Amino acid sequence: MLQLGWGCEKSGEKALGSKELVRINNVSISLEEFRQMSERQPLEGKMRLLDAKGLKDFLDNYVITREVLYQEAKQKGLDQNKELLAKVDDFKRAMMIDALLEEVLKGKAEVSEEEIKRYYKENESFFTEPLEVNIRHIVVNSEPVLKEVLTRLARGESFEKLAFNYNVDKSREDGGNLGYLRRGQLAPSFAQFEEAAFSLRKKGDLSEVIRTPYGYHILRLEEMRGTTVRPLHQVKEKIRFFLQAKNKQEAYLQYMKEAKSRAKIIFNEKLWAEEEKKEVKPREERK
Repeated sequence: MLQLGWGCEKSGEKALGSKELVRINNVSISLEEFRQMSERQPLEGKMRLLDAKGLKDFLDNYVITREVLYQEAKQKGLDQNKELLAKVDDFKRAMMIDALLEEVLKGKAEVSEEEIKRYYKENESFFTEPLEVNIRHIVVNSEPVLKEVLTRLARGESFEKLAFNYNVDKSREDGGNLGYLRRGQLAPSFAQFEEAAFSLRKKGDLSEVIRTPYGYHILRLEEMRGTTVRPLHQVKEKIRFFLQAKNKQEAYLQYMKEAKSRAKIIFNEKLWAEEEKKEVKPREERK
């Protein structure tokens, strides 16, 4: 642990100010700044700051350590590293975009009881039980790989072989086969995945790209069986979760349409046409 010389400045050094908690070289951190850093910690981190020891550990091992390492990095010129600066800029953009969307989409995901009842009535076939679908999927975790898979699917390549080559889960061993799925079997965060699976009607039908915490999915229907309707009270919250995501997505698309209409966008069609001519190389060719 760092040994802090509280009030024990070396001869010739400027004494700490009344609100100055610690000084690392020429960088001063006030008590208020320390409190703000503490407040920004996640809940789990805050739980460790409930006593004097936890606060001192946080000061020693996070605040001071981080500042010392940051200064070391600057001395090595890393604050001028172009690749690192690009990553910082990307992170800054992402944070600003997230903050913007949180602001403009606030309240747009609200779902009324009437909307839930209407969706249930109009999509009764979605809630048949024990309706089961046998699904095969391709799942990847990045957009460039997704683009490559979609290109190869469009060429008519085998769904099973692509699942075997690209899937990031254990289903790759069986060509992406997930077996039979039943309504309500998946977690709420997979509501759109489930809706996509049960919206497929004929063997061989493919879904649109679905995004879940595991990545990007393309589903294919292998078989369907079963027939009984689940009551509204059993599926109400799942419908609400799905409609909230749907409403938010629609609000996002509408906002993007309006934002683009306000922007002046000049597109180089000639340059893009040349880019489109380039074929995406299969993964095997790039190895």
